[in-house]
Amino acid sequence: MIELGAVRGAYGVKGWLRVAPFATDGGVLEAVDEWWLIRGRDKQSVTVEDRRRHGTSILAKLPGCETKEAADALKGATVAVARDRFPPLPEGQHYLGDLIGSRVVNRSGEALGEVSGLRANEVAGVLRQWLEVTDRTDTRLIPLVEPYVDEVDAAAKLVRVDWQRDW
Repeated sequence: MIELGAVRGAYGVKGWLRVAPFATDGGVLEAVDEWWLIRGRDKQSVTVEDRRRHGTSILAKLPGCETKEAADALKGATVAVARDRFPPLPEGQHYLGDLIGSRVVNRSGEALGEVSGLRANEVAGVLRQWLEVTDRTDTRLIPLVEPYVDEVDAAAKLVRVDWQRDW
């Protein structure tokens, strides 16, 4: 399961949910019909009846959720999708979550660590993303943009970057 968003509450009075995607595009949540709602240790599979984009949120209609109160009862749940349900991507594109655990080496062949996470924020409408790379002694953030990321080999779990250990 890959956690992709969170239920923020009801939208309207007819049981629609307002979901905030963790990634800005929310493409997987829009493409996949089977979601998992997670609250603590409780996991519930749901089939999305309908959905639509609303600004940065995704509005979703679930079976049996017919009132504002029913939708609000799901507020705070995490929305996840099984990784094998993700739609295929075009050649050369990768889901960022698939990079977790990849080795990171620079142009000199120096190992910088492994991708331990991803970070993102939006400033003045511009999304910025970083690879969080951790080795035994340090954690560094490498901008996830073409000038710094030379190659991603998802099959080999390898990311080549133009980055130095002391930057």
